[in-house]
Amino acid sequence: MKARLPGRSGDRGQALPEFALLAPVLFLMLFAVIQFGFTLGGYIGMSNAARETARYAATVPTATSAQVLTELTARQLPKAILGFRPGNVVLGAGGSTIAYCGAANPNNNAGYPSYAIRVRVIAVYRHPLLIPLVGGIVDALDGSTDNALTSRVVEEMRVENPRLTSTGSLPSC
Repeated sequence: MKARLPGRSGDRGQALPEFALLAPVLFLMLFAVIQFGFTLGGYIGMSNAARETARYAATVPTATSAQVLTELTARQLPKAILGFRPGNVVLGAGGSTIAYCGAANPNNNAGYPSYAIRVRVIAVYRHPLLIPLVGGIVDALDGSTDNALTSRVVEEMRVENPRLTSTGSLPSC
């Protein structure tokens, strides 16, 4: 029978199987945090881009919806989203749109009617899922399995214009 050396225990190598059991879970959590960090950073950038686009539309009252949409997709979103991909901007029905509408001002009364024009910027972008395992788990959270998380941001601002006595042909907000 072998004699044990002093200070040595019989559980040598126990940490390796424990680490092997926990490592996949820890790495999955780490990569999920990294993926959601990229996505959240993109969402914050998208929000800033929509706000800057609404500010542009509010200060240029002669801008058309097409010009403002070009401002959003060609200038603001590429500056705001790290790794921007033009093909990931969702356009058309349910996508990025610019809309003008008319609304009564809070101080509106019958004797002194006052209306304002508002611009609403809706930006929709599909943030790519960069980490495959995490992407496979969270891909369907937005309702589609396209290896991207779709985010939607809405910003609305009052267009700077002189006092209006009616909204004209604009729809109401």
